[in-house]
Amino acid sequence: MSVMASYLALITVRDEMDNDEIDGMRDALGAVNPPEQSGAAMVFLVPGEAPDAEVALSAATQHAGEILDGYDYEVEVSESV
Repeated sequence: MSVMASYLALITVRDEMDNDEIDGMRDALGAVNPPEQSGAAMVFLVPGEAPDAEVALSAATQHAGEILDGYDYEVEVSESV
């Protein structure tokens, strides 16, 4: 039985969005807390579980891609939390 580690994906969306889009994106991504504004971008914190950092990044990238199709975004994964 492998142990799943928790991680936090930082999903940065660089498109201009109104409040309704931001709220909908937060819900769809499963983000915790309101997103943080970083310049013209919004940063969503999305928790997840994976056996290692490589799988965590792959899973977070796939999840973001399914929801953010058509948006300019990037995904980073923090160390296990």
